[in-house]
Amino acid sequence: MLPEIEDRGRAPFAEVLAHMRALHRQVHLGESAGRVLLVEHDPVFTAGRATPADDLRPGMVEVERGGRITYHGPGQLVVYPVLRLPRRDVRDWLRRLERLGVEVASTFGLSATPSVDGTGVFVDRRKFASIGVAVRHWINLHGIAINVAMDLAPFHAVRPCGLAPEVMTDLSTAAGRPIDMAAARLAVRAAVSVLVVPTAAL
Repeated sequence: MLPEIEDRGRAPFAEVLAHMRALHRQVHLGESAGRVLLVEHDPVFTAGRATPADDLRPGMVEVERGGRITYHGPGQLVVYPVLRLPRRDVRDWLRRLERLGVEVASTFGLSATPSVDGTGVFVDRRKFASIGVAVRHWINLHGIAINVAMDLAPFHAVRPCGLAPEVMTDLSTAAGRPIDMAAARLAVRAAVSVLVVPTAAL
């Protein structure tokens, strides 16, 4: 059975974070089967658990996901699957999120490659999707941020996920043509089954 998708359009990060955490509690209590949230955020920098203290700056939002600092903003589609993991295996879960990114890229004729450490997806050695999660009670928080058609300049204010900012790209740049958010949303909906299918089918 495919997970329910909740498209929140464009929304501030704090609002979505509170909603995601509340939904996580509902799943933990058995009050919900969970949902996959889709959202385009207002501009914000978030800092995961691995962020060195010296890298933190005023205005950054510290969150419970893994990884370091990244940027969210217009033209980026963030996918938050607040779901029970299909297996009690975090590496398997990261591979599923990577596969989602690969499938979305393939929709637009791009051959994508997952990172070696489960933190992103690349096209031609440039990163268009960043992954950072927190798993509590075998229920996921946070997810994968897919750069669709965005201003990449804010990434140059930080070292995104600890990488050189020049490594960042978006699907539109990689494809050499504009890709709109509506098309990206449809691509995610078509690929979301990879989050729940049996492992042998991946």
